[in-house]
Amino acid sequence: MQFHRPSQGAPGRLLFALVAVTLALSGCKSLGWGKDDKLTKGSPEEIYSQARHDLGNGNYGGAIKLYESLEARYPFSEQAKQGQLDLLYAYYKNRALESAIDQADQFIRENPTHPRVDYAWYIKGLVYFESGANWLERVFNADINKRPPQEAKKSFQSFQTLLQQYPKSPYAADARQRMIYLRNRLADYELSVARYYVKRGAYVGAANRARGIIETYDGAPAVDEALAITAECYRQLGIDELATTAENVRKANPAAVDVDTKPGFFAGLFASSQPGDAPMNDRPAMRAGRWEARTGLAFQSSSSTDFKGGTTADVHSGLDFMVGVGYNFTDHLRVDGVFSYDKKDYDAKVAGDQPGEVFPIKGTLDSTALMFDVTYNFMKGPLTPFVVGGLGWSRVNTNISTSPPDVGCWWDPWYGYICTTFPNTKKIDGLAYELGVGLRYDFNAALAADGSYKMKWVNFDNATGTPDFSAFLLTLGWKF
Repeated sequence: MQFHRPSQGAPGRLLFALVAVTLALSGCKSLGWGKDDKLTKGSPEEIYSQARHDLGNGNYGGAIKLYESLEARYPFSEQAKQGQLDLLYAYYKNRALESAIDQADQFIRENPTHPRVDYAWYIKGLVYFESGANWLERVFNADINKRPPQEAKKSFQSFQTLLQQYPKSPYAADARQRMIYLRNRLADYELSVARYYVKRGAYVGAANRARGIIETYDGAPAVDEALAITAECYRQLGIDELATTAENVRKANPAAVDVDTKPGFFAGLFASSQPGDAPMNDRPAMRAGRWEARTGLAFQSSSSTDFKGGTTADVHSGLDFMVGVGYNFTDHLRVDGVFSYDKKDYDAKVAGDQPGEVFPIKGTLDSTALMFDVTYNFMKGPLTPFVVGGLGWSRVNTNISTSPPDVGCWWDPWYGYICTTFPNTKKIDGLAYELGVGLRYDFNAALAADGSYKMKWVNFDNATGTPDFSAFLLTLGWKF
């Protein structure tokens, strides 16, 4: 089998240069080096202009740094006043939730008559709204109704203030929908407490909780069961007249349809989320400025490769395993480093020394690849098509012996003196590049999934042409 190791010339130097440039750029970004350091010493107009540029491109960390510098150096400038609202939005998008709340409270306290103070109340409500469950609970849809809803109460109060003081605000409609969800969330918690009291035989406490649901959360789906609990508790306490009244009220008010009134799923899916736009997308992709770990499987179709000298190899289809980590520079752009491994059977016809002489062989290939991919998502929302392209290196171990195995020996303190053999096998490698298309969905702020179709080409030095491989991929991603 006429395999030859490719030269480590231009492709190797190209890969090294690509890795070096990528690491240099990411290092400078993470350490805060670059033009932003110069701009923090510029005029208010220059700082604000660059901060808005970074905010629009999803570089929320850089925007926060510039807005904070603007407020510190020019606190009484018009740009600093506008920058306070933009900083509030940047904190929110960068998941700096405590800082976002502090910024909202400061803006409300210092600018009670500002024409856009409604935006500060809206973002404050959003921050509390999204703080009800951590990322693991959201991934596994944990029941949070049994937990004291402190964040839900604060979110409800913020949205309520917005509606009461600014009923014509562009954020009022979205805030009202969120309040319906929060009302149901608060009622469900009170209902879970009432159930617990009934289970323990504390009928007075259960009746009080149920009555509180009826009086405070009128219209919530939990009201129907609260009436049933009220009637049951009065029966147990021997107050039949009140029990009958509760039952009659329940019959006169059919149970509300228990629907998920949490705003947005496909509604507003592709709406803009820049400051001042309304309403904001309830299910944002939450990609920009976040790292993402990914793992998945790829079904690779069969392929054939011809080598110089007459040897041919037919590789069977099989599954690949891949892991990777990347960084979302914006909601659209992500760069990944991806490692993949697969083990597949092959049939080969090896050309002999004599013309027309062929030796059929069968074996197993071990393949590894390290790719640097660039992905572009077309939409900012959670559901988006995307294209991906990548460059990297691929290595194939044919598991064909090239020489007698080497023997290695060492001393193990537990097993004693150990000797084993290390086979020498034929390996081929080469520069790889790939292109693909796919569809991605971000379930929430932590979990995403995508499916894609990719074509990969590997530049094996001793192959005739450039072998190509196609695969269907399914991957899961965790944003952090």
